Amino acid sequence: MPVNFLSEAERVRLSQFPRDIPEVDLIQYFRLTQDDLNLIQRQRRNFNRLGFAVQLCALRYLGYCPDDLQQTPPEILAFIAKQLDASVKVEDWSHYGKRSQTRTEHFQQVQDHLGFRSLKPKDFRNIEKWLMERALEHDKTFLLFELVAQKLHREKLVRPGVSVVERWVGTARHQATEATYKLARPLLRTHHRKFLDRLLEKDSDLNQTPLHWLRLSAVSNTPSEILNGIKKVEFLRTQRIHQWDVSKFNPNRLKLLARIAKKSGNHALQRSPPEKRYPTMIAFAHQSLIEATDESADLFIRCLGDIYSKAQRDLRDFRQHEAVAINEKVMILKQLGQVVLDPEIQDPKVRPDIFERIPRQQLELAIEDCERLARPLKDESYDFFAQRYSYIRQFAPAFLRTFRFRSNHADEPLLKAIELLRQLNETSEREVPESAPLGFVGTAWKPFITNAAGQIQRRYYELCVLWTLRQALRSGNIWIEGSRRYADPRTYLIPKPKWQEIQAETYSMLALPEKGIRQLKDLGIQLDEELEKFSITVQGNANVRIEEERLVISPLEATEDSDSLKTLKSLVNQCLPRIDLTDLLMEVDCLTHFSDALVHSGGNQSRSDQTRIHLYASILSQACNLGPTAMARVADLSYDSLLWHTTWYLDETTLPNANTILVNAHHRLPLAQSWGGGTLSSSDGQRFPVAVKNAKAVPLPRYFGYGKGVTFYTWISDQFSQYGNKVIPSTQRDAPFVLDGIGDNETELSILEHTTDTAGFTEVVFAIFDLLGLRFSPRLSDLASQQLYRLKSKPLDPTLKPLFKGRINRKLIQENWDDMVRVVGSIKRGWASASLFMSKLQSFSEPNRLFEAFQEYGRLVKTIFILRYLNSEDYQRRIKTQLNKGESMHSLRRFILIARQGQLRRHHQEELANQSGCLTLVTNAIVFWNTVYIQAALDFLKQEGFEVKPEDIPHLSPCRCEHVNPYGKMRFDIAQTINMKGLRPLRPLKNLKN
Repeated sequence: MPVNFLSEAERVRLSQFPRDIPEVDLIQYFRLTQDDLNLIQRQRRNFNRLGFAVQLCALRYLGYCPDDLQQTPPEILAFIAKQLDASVKVEDWSHYGKRSQTRTEHFQQVQDHLGFRSLKPKDFRNIEKWLMERALEHDKTFLLFELVAQKLHREKLVRPGVSVVERWVGTARHQATEATYKLARPLLRTHHRKFLDRLLEKDSDLNQTPLHWLRLSAVSNTPSEILNGIKKVEFLRTQRIHQWDVSKFNPNRLKLLARIAKKSGNHALQRSPPEKRYPTMIAFAHQSLIEATDESADLFIRCLGDIYSKAQRDLRDFRQHEAVAINEKVMILKQLGQVVLDPEIQDPKVRPDIFERIPRQQLELAIEDCERLARPLKDESYDFFAQRYSYIRQFAPAFLRTFRFRSNHADEPLLKAIELLRQLNETSEREVPESAPLGFVGTAWKPFITNAAGQIQRRYYELCVLWTLRQALRSGNIWIEGSRRYADPRTYLIPKPKWQEIQAETYSMLALPEKGIRQLKDLGIQLDEELEKFSITVQGNANVRIEEERLVISPLEATEDSDSLKTLKSLVNQCLPRIDLTDLLMEVDCLTHFSDALVHSGGNQSRSDQTRIHLYASILSQACNLGPTAMARVADLSYDSLLWHTTWYLDETTLPNANTILVNAHHRLPLAQSWGGGTLSSSDGQRFPVAVKNAKAVPLPRYFGYGKGVTFYTWISDQFSQYGNKVIPSTQRDAPFVLDGIGDNETELSILEHTTDTAGFTEVVFAIFDLLGLRFSPRLSDLASQQLYRLKSKPLDPTLKPLFKGRINRKLIQENWDDMVRVVGSIKRGWASASLFMSKLQSFSEPNRLFEAFQEYGRLVKTIFILRYLNSEDYQRRIKTQLNKGESMHSLRRFILIARQGQLRRHHQEELANQSGCLTLVTNAIVFWNTVYIQAALDFLKQEGFEVKPEDIPHLSPCRCEHVNPYGKMRFDIAQTINMKGLRPLRPLKNLKN
């Protein structure tokens, strides 16, 4: 395993000051105290005083001093110089550091002043040991680099050079892998080895190897697929896989080894050394049991959901079909009511008069028909649901028999009902006893559970148990032993013993106080500041006003492009060369070398031009939705070879790494900086129909008509680059997933603020963002109706008081503060994804207290955001502009995904994830190419005498595709691309008028 993983550009970046330093950091770390100033004044000459101060602030801020101090950002120099003697000027800076001994002496004084010290041999050993333990928890190189840098800073140890830390991380990952292999040895008894070897041999019953069978995921939500998943679970449990003690293994490392086994063929695994093969196979078997359990539960939930959707459609059809009959009964009821309510008709005459108007036989038939048409007041179509009882029975008994369900609530009636159904299934009894638990039965189910005689109906009782179980699994109130996705929510948190060890370290990592009251005090100051501004806003801003004690917000007026901007856009469009998509991808690779990250999953590093050609073709076959068969035909390549490269080179590890290279390369382009600093991002979902069976595809008539589809969820920076993507069901709300891409971000983008539309917003999202040190700035469609909250009883302006009806429960936050930080720390340290946490947060032990504490904290942060948003029109436009960038990126992605009318044809979830990754990669390649050539066009226009106004440049966009040709024969002429000198010529302009 290589110990060097950073590019040269990344080493330079990690050795210097960040490109953008927030104002709050300037104030916190670069503000000089009186003790600082006294020490600085002892230095001779102005440039030495300035240099000494820069080194002092750098060590306090970074934990090290940058190699090249002359690259110090101007805002830092200006901020520090302003605090020194008036004679010290920024212009003096260029004279500092010419004598290296002076700088070294200064840095030693700075260390002594701040209490820092250089590393000693004992420190090296301790850090290496500590880092190896972290590497057993995480395999992400940049996260490990960040963790060790934070530890050094926290313990006031001067961080050594980047290459030293890089070697630490690489060595720690290698040692963690070796330690993992050693941990597997106690499990390798003779019968275990025999079973693992049997996984690689063809099974006559399966007609394939168990390895191949276990790694195939389901493609639909049918009973046969559910039973197949259950069969996998039973097969693995027969070997007591669930009893193998893998508690000493880190879950992330087990996943890594299991992924290698999934990718490897039988022969490759059989050829690998036993000391590596068996640990890999142990991880695969263990992970397969978890995945089969999760998949079975997923299919169970989705299958019942599909059946219920069909039942609702049946109810709608029934109502539509019986509309005439219902109308006839209403007319009869109207006539009947007129007779009964007529005061002139005496009581003895009522019945004869009714029969005179409505014949007795007609009334009897109508009443009989009413019994057929009558529906429960709370009609949930459960009778139509029950019509598919025999279909559900194909898998329900096996599902209940195979899995063990648990709850954190004592005396859970649903668990008792599940046990009762197990007994009835085993004994083939049909009658449900009168003593059956009913505490879980909801109001809508009650009319169906018992018949007219008061007896419990087996069909409806069983369906009620299954439907309630489905809801409980989704919420986390019921969990499954051996599952990951449907596990006890408490297991997603850092275990309490472990939490006691790393509690102080986590608080420091998150820059949070140990007491919640201090955090609330800081937020209270922010709230008061925004309230003062808001009082002025509502008085002087016609777009934000209070009418009849309600907030009224006028929409932002659209800004039209200036004449100069329109002309500039037109000229740039004319300049951009026309190019085939194949040539564009190769050219971008020559400039960025992103394909270097597309390595063989088995570790084979041999490359050739033919390898790269097949990689380009494999990427485009997925991004353009062609598939390997069509791509092999249009590119004159071997189908088998193309499929082999797709399988071994493109996966959930290599594609993000290649995309990171592209995003970083784009981030360094000067023109990209004019669109944003890489600190703001947004996320949104893009829905695509799926034309084949896929377990993740769901029906959503608004977007897919009668078909099904999925959502490709993407994270986009303010520089138009996509730094993350994920495939999610189209029926799920965006909010739980918003943080996933930011947490997994390993690019050079320093995301500090994030925006979404309303679908990505909840108050809990506000809370977790803030506790992670990030700012959440969504565009809320119902902003005026959002509840605003006060933190304390400070008198409010009478005009504002009606808006602030809520009061933050400070005590609730303070009492749950440590648990809240434990949750956020668990997300930060990678114990579980943010989306998994947020979907289960309401189901933690004592859920109401912890969930409500997050909600309460989020309401406070939300209120501050809303006030900040309303106080600044520039802030509103900034958010709108970022979301518009996301929309333009969606248009570009649809342009790329041209084949098969945009209908995806991937059966398995891993294939969809890889297709999404390829689409993101090609989209970023186009954005990068466009950015390079827009810059070339601007330079050309300036040379030709056209005045390019600086204020127009940020309004240009690299999300353009009219000059890119994705059609036709796909040829990959690498030699021609490599030999191309400079950029390709721009197109000649027809008219150039300044």
